[in-house]
Amino acid sequence: MDGVNGLLARFGLRKAQQQLTREQAMEARPVRNPALHWKVNDDDNVVITVERRSDVPGKALGWLFMVPERRSITLDDVGSLVWINCDGENTVSDLVTMLSSHLKVTRRETEVSLTEYLRTLGKRGMIGFMVDRDVAEATGAAGQDVVGLESVAKTRDELEQVRQKTAAEAAETERILEQMEVEEPVADKDEEDDSGEWKEGGSLIERVDDF
Repeated sequence: MDGVNGLLARFGLRKAQQQLTREQAMEARPVRNPALHWKVNDDDNVVITVERRSDVPGKALGWLFMVPERRSITLDDVGSLVWINCDGENTVSDLVTMLSSHLKVTRRETEVSLTEYLRTLGKRGMIGFMVDRDVAEATGAAGQDVVGLESVAKTRDELEQVRQKTAAEAAETERILEQMEVEEPVADKDEEDDSGEWKEGGSLIERVDDF
């Protein structure tokens, strides 16, 4: 279980001299970064939209290497299963049980693979961990019940606020796109044909695609 301890240490959940017990590590609850936009595609795989770093190094690298402002990451079946269940409710132990049954392998094998996968997601700022406050306080993160997502949220309430904001933004974006697809532009007088009737215009998206 050193791997899980090391993973949580990476997020500052414990001090180097104060190891979590195995039970505490297994009871940590992985939680998705609520600021990320994601969806499930037609193949039932999770697609996550990741924004390019907005700090000076991120902008410089984006300019030098033409890195797009955002890109999509498509997870495979197993990765999608883990991602969907990183909901702040399922513990690491729950995920091990779930994956062990799904993959038909031993808990030990699952534990090793899952720890590495969670570490990868954590390093990218895609997940954090929810813990009991007494555990967080004992390991140097007093006042927090969310660790690893400090730039986004430190408490359950803050996490929920960001989640609601992101969901509202996604819904508004979807509404605008749908409106753009079905809304016909106002006809210009120059589009009048010889019969005196207005010509039917294409959608705004079709017009943009013509450029």
